[in-house]
Amino acid sequence: MRRSLLIWAFLWLALMTSDLAAGSLDGALGKALFDRQWVPAPASTDAADGLGPLFNARSCASCHPGGGRGRFTEDRNGQITGNGLVARLGDSAGTEDPTYGSQLQTSGAAGQTGEGRLLRRADGNLEIKDFGYGKLHPATRFGGRLAPSLHGLGLIALIADADILQWADPEDSNRDGISGRANFVADTQGNQALGRFGWKAGHADLTALTASALSLDLGLSNPLAQDPHGDCTAAQTACRAAPHGASQRFQGLEVSSDMLAFIVTYISTLQPPPRRPLEPPALARFTGIGCAQCHRPQIPLPAGGQVAAFSDFLIHDMGPHLADGIGDHQATGREWRTAPLWGIREASRFLHDGRATTLRQAIALHGGEAAPSRDAFLNLSAENQDQLLNWLSQL
Repeated sequence: MRRSLLIWAFLWLALMTSDLAAGSLDGALGKALFDRQWVPAPASTDAADGLGPLFNARSCASCHPGGGRGRFTEDRNGQITGNGLVARLGDSAGTEDPTYGSQLQTSGAAGQTGEGRLLRRADGNLEIKDFGYGKLHPATRFGGRLAPSLHGLGLIALIADADILQWADPEDSNRDGISGRANFVADTQGNQALGRFGWKAGHADLTALTASALSLDLGLSNPLAQDPHGDCTAAQTACRAAPHGASQRFQGLEVSSDMLAFIVTYISTLQPPPRRPLEPPALARFTGIGCAQCHRPQIPLPAGGQVAAFSDFLIHDMGPHLADGIGDHQATGREWRTAPLWGIREASRFLHDGRATTLRQAIALHGGEAAPSRDAFLNLSAENQDQLLNWLSQL
C-alpha cells in the first residue's frame, strides 16, 4: 500500500510540474510515463522497472524529445549515436529474424549483450556491425526507422476512413501513374482496419502504435505485447532467462492497460505544428509538378476543420533506391506511407532512415510513383527550385 501511494505521489508531482498548460489528469499522468526513465528489473520499486532486457532507449521521450522528431548523430566514420534511429528487421513478408526478432536492440541490461551497432555507409545506406548473436537469417533484410514527430497524431486518428480511401487507386485506373493503396491491418480488437500510422501505415490506431514502441524500443510488456522479455527470441537464451518487471499490480505486465491508455491520451494531446499560410504561388507550383497527388495539403475532419498534414496516408511504391525489402502487412518492401510534411521545418534529417540531410536530397531520392514529380522538380529553374524548397522548409 505504501509503495502504491509513493507511485501516485510521484505521478501527482509530475502533474504539478508538467508543462501541459490545460491538459487532463490522464494526459498529465501519460506525460509522466512518457518521460519516465525505466530501469531493468529487479528494482526497489516495481513501478519503474522492466526495461529490456534488450532495448534501444530508456524512455519514450529519449526517442521523441518533447514529443518531437528523433535525434541522432553520425561521426566521420559513420558511427551512429543517439536514440532517434533504429533498425527494423524482417523478410519480404515482414516475418521477424529468428535470432534478432523485429528490431535491432543496441543496448542491454547488466549481463546482456546488445545486438549490434548501426553505421552509415558512404552511399547513405545503413550497415550493422558487431552482431552480438551471429549472422542474420539469409532472408532477413534491415532498414532504418527514424523516430517521427508525434505532434498532431490525435487529429490524424480522427480522419474518416472514407476520406483516405477515396484516393486509393491500386490499379491506377485513371492512368496518372499514382497507384496508392490502403494498408489494412488488424486493429486492437483483431478486426481489419485501415492502417494510417507508422512509416508503412502498419498501425491502425495510436494504442497499437504505442504498444509496439513500448515493446520493441524499451522491452516493456503491455496488453498488446505481453512478452516481458520484449523482442528477445528463443535463440537469445540469456535474455529469456533474465529478470523481468511483470507485476500483478499491473495486470501481470510491466505497463498496465491504464498506463498504456494514459500514454496514448498524452500523445493525443500533442498539438500539430502551427499552421503556416499556404502561399498560393508556392502551393500552385507544388501542385503543378504533381507533389500534391500524394502529399495532399488538407484532409477534412468529420466534425469540421481540416488536417493540414500534407499526406494521403496511403502506401506508394517509391522505387528501388528507397526500398528496404521488408514487408509490413500488405505493404511491400518498396512501399511507404506518404510522409506528412507538417512540421518539417524542425527536421534536420529526412526520409524513413534519415539518409537525406536536405530536402533537395530527399526529393532526388524519390522514385517509383514519385519519379515524375521528382523529374518535374529537377526540371524547374534553379530559382523556382529554391523558392519551392524555401516554402517547404517552413511547413
